[in-house]
Amino acid sequence: MKNFALKNLLKNKKIFITGASGKLGSMMSYNLGLLGAELILTDFSNKNSEKLINKLRNKKRIKFKFYYCDLEDQLEREILVKKINLDYRTVDIVINNAAFVGKNKLEGWNEKFEKQTITTFRRALDVNLAAPFHIIQLLNRLLNRSKDPSIINISSIYGILGPKWDLYKDVKMSNPAAYAASKGGLIQLTRWLSTTLSPKIRVNSIILGGVKDEQAQSFIKKYQNQVPLGRMANEDDIIGAIIFLSSNMSSYINGQCIKVDGGWSAW
Repeated sequence: MKNFALKNLLKNKKIFITGASGKLGSMMSYNLGLLGAELILTDFSNKNSEKLINKLRNKKRIKFKFYYCDLEDQLEREILVKKINLDYRTVDIVINNAAFVGKNKLEGWNEKFEKQTITTFRRALDVNLAAPFHIIQLLNRLLNRSKDPSIINISSIYGILGPKWDLYKDVKMSNPAAYAASKGGLIQLTRWLSTTLSPKIRVNSIILGGVKDEQAQSFIKKYQNQVPLGRMANEDDIIGAIIFLSSNMSSYINGQCIKVDGGWSAW
């Protein structure tokens, strides 16, 4: 029987995280680092990235490297992975977390269906779906060198369910078609990869429900009334599933899409 010591559960595992400086990405990075993982992080060059870098530097036991990259740009993705290949011999875990989400301020994004633009639709598919595919493809050689490689794709309940439009009445956020389509595609990509890359590489997805951030109080109230647990998620609700799929505790879990939604999808 395997002996799991939580403190060093991820010791020396090299974990690559996209969208590392966002709210969820920062939470993942910090907590996985505390459990002994060596972090390979990427995101835009912005204030959030600098904030995360400083936070990790202040915790001297956390090993990490941060690479600036716009994942929407194919060439930048290729340059990013070339740099990683120079710095690392293996990658153990890939967490595809970066995404355009409902609160992004993009032209033709937070609009009624008739005003959502095809340009932004394509951009969202590129970041939310094509980029994870491309990153996995580019990192395949490093993953295959790992003793226990794993891929975790971060998806959404809106990849499996239609939106409840009354939630979005009179608020400055929406549920764009491209978000739902890309997250649904990521779930199916997870299943496809799980049989294609096995038996060497495990591939799973986490399907997130709503995470409390800076949403309007009217949205939060309506949302939590739809959740059997009676509240939106916070970061602490999500990290357990991330740790589980990143560790050897999930060594026989493959091709699964684990819902972390407070029971939203059980109705």
